[in-house]
Amino acid sequence: MKKNNRKSESFIVTDTGEWVDSTILEEYKISAKADMDADGSKQVHEEDWAYGDYILAPKYDPKKLIDVLDLNSYHRNCVDVVARDSSGLNYSFQPKEEGNEEIFDNPLVEEFLDNIKPSINTLLYLRMFDRRAIGYGAIEVIRENTSDSQVINLTHIPAHTLRRAADGYRVQQKIGTKTVWFVIYGGTYYGEQVDVHADTGEIYEYNTLPEKEKANELLWTQEYAPGTNYYGRPPIVGSLAAVAGDLSRARYNNSFFKNYGMPTFAVTITGDFADYEKDPEDEDYDPTKTLKYQINQQLQQVIRNPHSAMCITIPSEGEEGNVDINIQPLSVEQREADFRLFRTDNRDEVIHSHRVDPSRIGIYDSGNLNGTSAKQTDKSYTVSTIAPIKAENEYDINTLLKNEFDLTDWKFVLSDMDPKDFTRDIDVIEKLFNMASITPNQIIKLVGDKFGLSQVTDNAYLDEYYLNGVPLDQVWQQAAQNNTEYADSVLGVLNDEIVGEATKYDETEESGEYGLDVQYSTKADTTFSDKIRRIITSRIKT
Repeated sequence: MKKNNRKSESFIVTDTGEWVDSTILEEYKISAKADMDADGSKQVHEEDWAYGDYILAPKYDPKKLIDVLDLNSYHRNCVDVVARDSSGLNYSFQPKEEGNEEIFDNPLVEEFLDNIKPSINTLLYLRMFDRRAIGYGAIEVIRENTSDSQVINLTHIPAHTLRRAADGYRVQQKIGTKTVWFVIYGGTYYGEQVDVHADTGEIYEYNTLPEKEKANELLWTQEYAPGTNYYGRPPIVGSLAAVAGDLSRARYNNSFFKNYGMPTFAVTITGDFADYEKDPEDEDYDPTKTLKYQINQQLQQVIRNPHSAMCITIPSEGEEGNVDINIQPLSVEQREADFRLFRTDNRDEVIHSHRVDPSRIGIYDSGNLNGTSAKQTDKSYTVSTIAPIKAENEYDINTLLKNEFDLTDWKFVLSDMDPKDFTRDIDVIEKLFNMASITPNQIIKLVGDKFGLSQVTDNAYLDEYYLNGVPLDQVWQQAAQNNTEYADSVLGVLNDEIVGEATKYDETEESGEYGLDVQYSTKADTTFSDKIRRIITSRIKT
């Protein structure tokens, strides 16, 4: 019988019951790892935001960048902690001139900030959260009526709904089919102050549009990035590949355990075997009669029932039945250590992109037992990451208060959110206070902004120095009193000893023991001991 020179076939059986031709195995492996473009980019084209020639599209789609927050918990935590630390827990006002011990007293500013709901710290947090997540953020400035009227409120506006105009001054918000226009606070339209219509974006003469028609202003902030001057670039962009890699790791592990650890298989059949001969294009073609389908069903049965037996019968041609079947697992090792390292590397890259101290998001390196590295990391985070952003927040609010309320002698200061720095400060301050090196008012000046405390000038005790909790004046008075009591006790003992000796002398004089004339002694005006008593008494009185 003539042998059938059939070529060997190979295919892949996956844990989802699908088979993939081996010639595209590499392509399949690559596509399984990638959720983003080949370059890992979230870039969108300008025509995707078609509002006209004057509207500029951000380089990275803000909505997709928001999705990344839900895909990586480390990224979201870093965004949150930077936004919170740079926005402060509270705020205070400090005099711009050193030595000014006056208490801040500006009812207009205080009333304005008190009426902001939510608080100014929360608004700054929301704006900075947007900025760290998508590259930019904004706070809406609301005036009483016209463009030069008093600012009466501030509110957060979702940054992902905003798009900048090419003139650098106007900003458009679009939600559904509704559009609203805004302008950048403190900016100008090609060097001129103008009004912008809130519904149409058209330009009008400054301070002519009524409250319901004029565009409100935005306190705008963004991450600096070359090539994207209008929007900025969020820190996570450089680590999108790490986020994608971690997602692939999670999917692979989930698939592995969902399949009870059963690997995928490559099946190869060689030799003189009979297969379903009909052409797939025939009307009566039945794919369930092919060897691929039958082997796939067998393997799926094993996957669903681990450790069960598998029996594959291959119809052969010829009497010898020369058929070879090779079922090869694609992977038999679950390299747990490699996956842990891969996850740690991806995690560290995300955290590094935000320049965040890992301990601020609950990650601690047990290898640094002496804490030196942790302290350096904390200091670097506070100085390099938080301080510049915090300064920008303070600058924006101080600019607003200066322009709108003429506040020039005082500066708005955000309190520090870092509990570790606060603990170290308190430890040092407590020691200085108990050593009579710092007064309560000086303490308030140093760290009062952490709790919103103000210095008090009508209480003399707050300007006193204390030694172990006791005012120095009382310490000196007590010392003087103790010295007087000690001196009195010493003189009292000396008085008793001298008088005692004088009495003995008088007694011996009367008895003639010292050879003195008793008659002369008796005739004396007073005894020797009486003279000593009078001398001591007069000395003590003086």
